[in-house]
Amino acid sequence: MNRNHKWILAAIPLMALISIQVSHAQPFYKWVDEKGATHYTQTPPPQKAVKKVAVTTLVPADSTTAIKNLEAQKSKNLEAVAADEKTVENNKVKAAADAARREKNSAACQQIKSNLALLQSGQRIRTMDVNGERSYLTEDQKAAQIRQQTTQIKNDCP
Repeated sequence: MNRNHKWILAAIPLMALISIQVSHAQPFYKWVDEKGATHYTQTPPPQKAVKKVAVTTLVPADSTTAIKNLEAQKSKNLEAVAADEKTVENNKVKAAADAARREKNSAACQQIKSNLALLQSGQRIRTMDVNGERSYLTEDQKAAQIRQQTTQIKNDCP
């Protein structure tokens, strides 16, 4: 007999849990009567009710906010993906334009590279000023021109 009591005692909580789950799935009705009073019931409203407002099933209280939060996060994620794709596309366009500009300047690049090689050779460099007078570059002037030529090569040459 003790064995039968154990099974019965184990079955009672299980049956209680099953009945609780079933009772939560019952529909709830919200309706307004002729006097304007709002009623919440599990039975359908009477036919003479003025306004039937809603028929719902029980939903956990925080699930609607969780669903709204998930939908908001989903839309934010979609916007972020679209922004990333747009950025990648813009970067591709900029890179293509930069490559085209560098290719266009290839003849000028050859001249800049040869000027840089001449500046780095260690020879004395002679220049002509606006009046047509010849003068030699100082070491500081050579260093400044080397920096300038190197920057131009880095920015404009392929």
